[in-house]
Amino acid sequence: MSDALTKQQAEQVLSIVEPLQNAANVQWLLYCGALVLFMQAGFAMLCAGSIRAKNAQNILLKNLMDACVGALCFWSFGYAFAYGERADLKAGNW
Repeated sequence: MSDALTKQQAEQVLSIVEPLQNAANVQWLLYCGALVLFMQAGFAMLCAGSIRAKNAQNILLKNLMDACVGALCFWSFGYAFAYGERADLKAGNW
């Protein structure tokens, strides 16, 4: 008996593994996004603590805008680079 998988068995394994891989990718993306937002909040607190109190609101607004612009840029460009498909069907995303 051969240890190699037949084509039908390989397709069956792929049909099981592919949804799990997609779910793991989404979970990893959300986890890393949450870490980035927590790092952004920590950086905002560091900046606000190193300046005079009258300028804290301005610095916090700048940090909020930085996070919002970064999220919009990732939504419009970054996700396609990270998870997009190539048109020529070669390996890799670039």
